[in-house]
Amino acid sequence: MTMFIPDAFRQRYGPLVDDEDAFLACLDVLLPKSFRVNTLKSNPDDVKKRFSGYGIQIKQMEWYEDAFVSENPDIGATLEHFTGAIYMQELVSMLPPLLLREELKDARFVLDACAAPGSKTTQLAAMMGNRGVIVANDSSYSRTRALKFNLEKTGAINAIITNQDLRNFPHMQFDAILLDAPCSAEGTIRKNDKLFYEWSEKSIRSQSRLQKQLITKAFELLAPGGAMVYSTCTFAPEENEAVVDWLLQNHPEAVVEPIGEMEGLKLSPAVEEWQGTAFDAWVRKTRRIWPHHSNTGGFYLAKVRK
Repeated sequence: MTMFIPDAFRQRYGPLVDDEDAFLACLDVLLPKSFRVNTLKSNPDDVKKRFSGYGIQIKQMEWYEDAFVSENPDIGATLEHFTGAIYMQELVSMLPPLLLREELKDARFVLDACAAPGSKTTQLAAMMGNRGVIVANDSSYSRTRALKFNLEKTGAINAIITNQDLRNFPHMQFDAILLDAPCSAEGTIRKNDKLFYEWSEKSIRSQSRLQKQLITKAFELLAPGGAMVYSTCTFAPEENEAVVDWLLQNHPEAVVEPIGEMEGLKLSPAVEEWQGTAFDAWVRKTRRIWPHHSNTGGFYLAKVRK
């Protein structure tokens, strides 16, 4: 069945991709199941042995030893899933914590600014070995219940939950901040085929205004010398490069750091200009993930140092 794709969507993003037909065709194909081994409770070798015993084929990712994909839907019915030894998570969702790998080794205070339902928070806790303190914040009270459940299930004991609008968050200083901002979620279309029926450019503009406020506040909460990762699961330049550009224009002390290559995962260049507006040259150091390149969802990544 051919997915409904608005003409405005095609016109916006067709010129940005290297292969428009492959990009649009990919959006109509379901994502493979993917999961992360929770190293607080298990390890990749043990999980591979157990899944081999179940007769479930899994493939380990080159760019992250804890990440796996499978075509078998039974993964979600395994004991490992129920006990929190693995965590069902999109591959691209695993990327933001990885960009903070070095910082997390010595970080005492880490902020996951929009944390629910906890995919990245639990990953941060595992990478930190339950050391330090993670403040897992979300503005939605109902979503914090899922966050609490996932923290308990995975054995993440170094996280505390706060229920605040980030824009009003009390002034603190964090060594590392992860801001996976609320967005128009265009990059998740492969698991939500109803998204296009609600999609609009008006929504993109509204999200962009909020994101600029969030990234400004998050940067203010970052300790000098600290690092922040800004990410979204959308294609819109207004929500990606334009937001980082906004931060750079308003905080000259912000420095965008390059994002290194990842074996087996194609990272694409940032958009340098959009609708007649050229972005700050530093924005070129940010990266995009297009779905048709590595059979993933769509994503955007920026790492900023204070």
